[in-house]
Amino acid sequence: MEAVIYITEIPGQYEKKNMEHMTGEKLLGEALYREYGLKLSFEPRAKGEHGKPFFTLRPKLHYNISHSGKYVVCVMADQEVGIDIQQHKQVNFEKMLQKLVPSEMVSEIIGAEDVSAAFFEQWVLREAYTKWTGEGFYKDFRKIPMEKGHHVILDMEPGYSGALWSADPLDIRWEKVEISLP
Repeated sequence: MEAVIYITEIPGQYEKKNMEHMTGEKLLGEALYREYGLKLSFEPRAKGEHGKPFFTLRPKLHYNISHSGKYVVCVMADQEVGIDIQQHKQVNFEKMLQKLVPSEMVSEIIGAEDVSAAFFEQWVLREAYTKWTGEGFYKDFRKIPMEKGHHVILDMEPGYSGALWSADPLDIRWEKVEISLP
């Protein structure tokens, strides 16, 4: 099975101007057209119990969108998927880890050679999981069963982490595109 990840950079003049959602929608539209010849405006969508969007007339076509920093990504696959990217920022790692991982993992991550990379790897893995299952932030991140489904750490540029989660392993193809904003 294949997943295609579309990635774009938010144009510099729009960074930090709350254009991530619009960029994500345009990226989804571009991916849908390039992969399936479908126009997003003609594809009705609804939301699951916790807000995960889906195409109402195409139950075998799944997507998920994430954004952080200058990047927006959209994954499309023939099975439920969850994707997350995160720009590394300085945060109180120890405090945030208390809500993110099981207690026995906290000291392991704090003691890592690159604490930021170890922290954000766990962050994106757990957020991608909740996006895959559709549970969103309703799920206690510390109780995510890491053995359920299949996850991949995405190869991102330094200062970013990314993860993809699905039921079954996926071959991943990347497509970098430019999105025009008004």
